[in-house]
Amino acid sequence: MVGKDVYEKLIKGYTEKQWGRDAKELPAFIIKRLPLRFTFDNNYFNDRYQGIPIGGYTGIVEKLLDGIEVRTNTEYKDFIKENPDIADKTVYTGMIDEFFDYKLGVLEYRRVYFEDERLDTDNYQGNAV
Repeated sequence: MVGKDVYEKLIKGYTEKQWGRDAKELPAFIIKRLPLRFTFDNNYFNDRYQGIPIGGYTGIVEKLLDGIEVRTNTEYKDFIKENPDIADKTVYTGMIDEFFDYKLGVLEYRRVYFEDERLDTDNYQGNAV
């Protein structure tokens, strides 16, 4: 896909940081998902239109949740057992292996923390996605 120099300089370090393990331990599809372009198109995806909503995704999520009761730090199964008729549908956002009582074992999780820095400049990096 790419030569050793390009891989070592542009892919290996980032990939290992992102996944928290040696790149050799990762399945090949992880690397194959990276777009390889021979043009000056610096978009990540091939979609004609790409972007991030003005103001980010926070505003959209806030509007979607407007008027909806949101519970955090709640044991989902206990809550639903005690309140079976609370709603027609509920959304579970916890660990999926826990939801299914670890029937297929414990899944490995990777946490990524993002820091937000806002610069007073137009179009700092060219693309949002």
